[in-house]
Amino acid sequence: MAHAPSPHPRRRALALALACCLWLAGAATAQIATGDRFTDEGRFEEAVAAYEAAVAANPDDARAHYRLARAAVYLADALPAEAESDKEAWFARAADAAELAVELAPDDADAHFEVARALGRLAQFRGVLQSLNLAARVSRALDAALELDPDHAAAWHARALFHRDVPWIAGGRAGQVIPAFERAIASEPDVITHRLELARVLIERDEPDLAREQLELAVTFTARTYHDRLDLQEANAVLASLR
Repeated sequence: MAHAPSPHPRRRALALALACCLWLAGAATAQIATGDRFTDEGRFEEAVAAYEAAVAANPDDARAHYRLARAAVYLADALPAEAESDKEAWFARAADAAELAVELAPDDADAHFEVARALGRLAQFRGVLQSLNLAARVSRALDAALELDPDHAAAWHARALFHRDVPWIAGGRAGQVIPAFERAIASEPDVITHRLELARVLIERDEPDLAREQLELAVTFTARTYHDRLDLQEANAVLASLR
């Protein structure tokens, strides 16, 4: 009786390598899912640890890097005001992680957006006037995200904040704030933060009735994440102040 030939050593090695890669990719995906859950729950230190584990399992997974960037920004924001050096370090870490994600996946709009988020928060932390050199980098990252995904709601929201906070000399355009928020809302009509921030702008521009319309809608939406709950609480408070 003939025996089946043994697998060629090279083919066997390739098969083992492929199995190892698939296992690592699966481990990274599982850690990303865990990090996403922790992020939604507001457990940012644990989210960072999960995304770091995902990066360790698969360093070429761009999503692991830009999710790490997002969690690092949230962690920095959650630190007390007196922890200045820690805050700045986490914002810088977020920028590094997001920029690596862009290198790995230059066609991923989310990767470019996380570069903009991290650099934008770093600029806000340092002070906009002290960080004008970062404004152009933020703007380029947002342009890249929106070129890849013209309906990227978070990027439109960030573009609105850019135009609101950045001086004209560095690219801010006050007339583009409301249109950018409107694009974000068109893409994600039931996300609380878009309407809340638009309402703030309308209040600053002495249009309380229009602001109230946005807030009355916002408070009817379901808060699904930690940040949603904070936004819903704030929307209710701002709405109460207009009554």
